[in-house]
Amino acid sequence: MDLAKRVLPPESKWTQLETYPGSLAECIIDSLWSERVKYSTVTRIIERYRTFRRWVGADADQDGAPELARSFDIGMDAWMDQIGNHQRAYSRDDAPHKAELVLEGAQAAIAAEVETTAQLREGYAGGTQPYLDLHRMWLELPSQHSGLTWERLLLVSGIHSVPPDLWLAQFTADAVGHQVSNEQALTLVDQVAAVMGTSALRLRNAIWQYQTKHDRAEGTSPAGSHRLAPGAPAGEEL
Repeated sequence: MDLAKRVLPPESKWTQLETYPGSLAECIIDSLWSERVKYSTVTRIIERYRTFRRWVGADADQDGAPELARSFDIGMDAWMDQIGNHQRAYSRDDAPHKAELVLEGAQAAIAAEVETTAQLREGYAGGTQPYLDLHRMWLELPSQHSGLTWERLLLVSGIHSVPPDLWLAQFTADAVGHQVSNEQALTLVDQVAAVMGTSALRLRNAIWQYQTKHDRAEGTSPAGSHRLAPGAPAGEEL
């Protein structure tokens, strides 16, 4: 995959993908905040959430959706000031804040009865009804219909066999010059990672970081085609 060698930074500069196998709370925060921001921002928010939970004698690394939802008892503005930030989901003044999406994501997980990472992984493996319900409700959240953050939610929970998200699929198609199936994309990433002497997961995260940076800077995919902000009205570019 010459495209990977050409546009990605050296592996020594790749951002390490964080996974949160014991904390659906941290998975929800990471997945909903990662799109179109520097990953260092996400890291800081996760650390502030962990600090906040330590203050109340709890372990954020073991939090499920109910614990995340209850953290908003301090009030949305206070949560954004103390833990998150005031970034919106897309570039309109009336767009929801990402913190609001985090709360809605936690509430959706509670409603679907998928409250822990263990339940999420079990649901993914078995295609259970609660898992399918959560998937549907997640895609119905403001600006989430593209499925990008859903696929990331699965990845950071420890499910490494997740099919390619839109950005990985686009990157892979750009690399080979034509559309490929999910299976072909995953196989190609595995093969390229082996040639590069890295893991497929690290390569996949490097591609995600490249794509989100490119979207923020250019409003386009690597192929140069304009893409709308997920959930934004037609005609509003990123």
